[in-house]
Amino acid sequence: MEARLNNSRIAPTYACIPWPATASRTTAFGATLARARRTARAKRAQGVLASRRRVPLDGPPPEVQRELDAAAHVSQMLAAQGKELRFATSADGRVSVELTDTAGHSLDMIGPSGLFRLLSQQPL
Repeated sequence: MEARLNNSRIAPTYACIPWPATASRTTAFGATLARARRTARAKRAQGVLASRRRVPLDGPPPEVQRELDAAAHVSQMLAAQGKELRFATSADGRVSVELTDTAGHSLDMIGPSGLFRLLSQQPL
């Protein structure tokens, strides 16, 4: 018995950024990653991404994957300590980064430079 596939009925699949195993969907990092995935899906539906590249992607480049893994590790580390990061943008476009507890109470305003120190595992 021979099985045949009807290739005309198979919809094209697109690989997207894999969900890091250590990222919780309830953290700020998880919410940001979810928004990025929704945006990518919307652009694909509009044909914006599909017109540039017709072959499915295997995932992000290795250097981006390393950065995602590092961010997921920091997110997990903060969650274990009962902390999380919150991001905001002011009217003039400046980004603020706030360290909060899981109840949302502000612990410290670390700013973008503090965020990069945190991501590179340097002490705040």
